[in-house]
Amino acid sequence: MNRLIKKYCVLLSMIVAGAVFTNSCAEYAQGVARPIDLITDDLLNDESQVLFLTNGVQRQFSLAYAQMTTLAGVHADEFFYDTRVPNATFPTFGEIDLGLIQLDNNSVNNQWATLGNMRFTADNFAERIEKITFSTPAAKSAALYTANLYGGIVRFWYAAYYGFEPNRGGGVINGGPFVPSAEMYNLAVAKFQIALANASTDLQRRTVNSLIAKTQLAAERYAEARTAAQSGLRRGDAPLTALYDLGTTISNQWFFDGGRNRSQIVADARFAAYIAADSLEGRVAPARVVGSAITYTGTDAEFNASLTTRRLLLHGPVTAGGLTFYVQGRFPNQDSPMPFITWQENELILAETALRVASNSDAALTSVNNVRTFHNLAARTVTNLDSVYIERDKQLFATGMRVIDQRRFNRWHITTPNAWRFLPIGQPERNVNKNLQTP
Repeated sequence: MNRLIKKYCVLLSMIVAGAVFTNSCAEYAQGVARPIDLITDDLLNDESQVLFLTNGVQRQFSLAYAQMTTLAGVHADEFFYDTRVPNATFPTFGEIDLGLIQLDNNSVNNQWATLGNMRFTADNFAERIEKITFSTPAAKSAALYTANLYGGIVRFWYAAYYGFEPNRGGGVINGGPFVPSAEMYNLAVAKFQIALANASTDLQRRTVNSLIAKTQLAAERYAEARTAAQSGLRRGDAPLTALYDLGTTISNQWFFDGGRNRSQIVADARFAAYIAADSLEGRVAPARVVGSAITYTGTDAEFNASLTTRRLLLHGPVTAGGLTFYVQGRFPNQDSPMPFITWQENELILAETALRVASNSDAALTSVNNVRTFHNLAARTVTNLDSVYIERDKQLFATGMRVIDQRRFNRWHITTPNAWRFLPIGQPERNVNKNLQTP
């Protein structure tokens, strides 16, 4: 064998489906065939690889979104962890539920790594675009749209969910200094603005404007949120959605951590109360404990049909060890898609900001009723911030927004001193990032 060594800088694990990107350099002896699942870095700087890069960042988005929202749900008052629920055995979820989160919490740290993979994938894509010779300006714009859209989303997640201290939100980019939430939201908006400039359709432009509105709302910049939402998604527009499949490549984590396969976390009882008060809000599908597992009746078609007009779907009531609980069914299957931004959320942003910015209760009522009548619910005659808060609770169930809303409305549910209102940047990042190390 030829002993001369040739070095290749490669992006590992980029399988045809568009798997995780990780920077690595590998050494191979000359004369030995290259592994078929590796590609040299320079070969990706070609227009023929743009679809491959697009699939990669979209896959990372789907993976991160489902994982992020399960953690956000149990951190809020939306879901809870209890060992009396059959097969609820992850104490890391218990820490998050109580807000007493250790820096070595595996669930939190694994999600941090997932966000890091997505951030790298999106940013690497954006940087690579400038090295690619495109056949048309439109092709380059399409690539810039995708890379910056998802680069903005991951920065939104850093700002909204992570923090360095219990009440100090924010994240880090590529091992850099801590970026507080306010600044991280700015970075997200900057990415979205680039995506907006490169959008090719009216739907893309409205989608990005709704993402800007979602970000500005989370940042409590209500005037800016209202301006963006006014150019955002409209009734009938398709949502920006995370997609999943039935294989092991990319599955909806709700199925495994808060759904029919296994329930580490279960829904707060108020969601069943919403349905009991108005059956048009949703449906409770039967479920019970058999042996050491929860069993469910009904077909996937029934569950999916319920979600076409109703916004809440639960399984239960289930009783075990004296605890009665409900399992979420909004995402009942391993391949259930997850909407990230919808026209309904945009309407509720318009409703809230009409009250906060314009003191216009009539405009707020119109926006709220646009959502309610879509679900065949009775139109409201009055609305205020409290009722918008409740509408968001129902409409955005299991999408990760409740923890943000609780902070914004100053309705945090955990009173324990020093409880986390953000997920902590964990020990692994603190160990390797000199910017986060205490002298």
